[in-house]
Amino acid sequence: MFERHGFVFHPHATPSRGGSTQIALWTVEVPANAESERHQVDKEEVFHVLDGRVTIHDVEAGRGDTVVVPPHTDFRLVGGPATVLVATSVGVTGSVGGQRIDPPWAR
Repeated sequence: MFERHGFVFHPHATPSRGGSTQIALWTVEVPANAESERHQVDKEEVFHVLDGRVTIHDVEAGRGDTVVVPPHTDFRLVGGPATVLVATSVGVTGSVGGQRIDPPWAR
C-alpha cells in the first residue's frame, strides 16, 4: 500500500508482486472531494470505477464506467469518494510539476 496526497494505492499485479511481467494493475482509493496533482504518464492508462464517482481527465465516471487516458496527456482525478481499478504497462513513468516519478505501485 502506498499513499500520496490522500490517495491510497493498492498494487495487485506487478513484477515486484509476481504474476505479471507486462501489465501493472492496482486500485486507488480516491478520498471525498479530492483533487490529485495534475500529471501525465508515458503509457496509456485505463481507469475502471469500482465504486463511487470521480472525474478523470475531465470525464465524469461512476460505478462500472471506464476512462482511457492516452500517454503524455495532462490529467487529474477529481471528486470521490471512489475506488478505481487502474491498468497500464509495466515500466510506466510519470511527470508531476516537471519532476519525473516512478510510481512504486506500478513496479
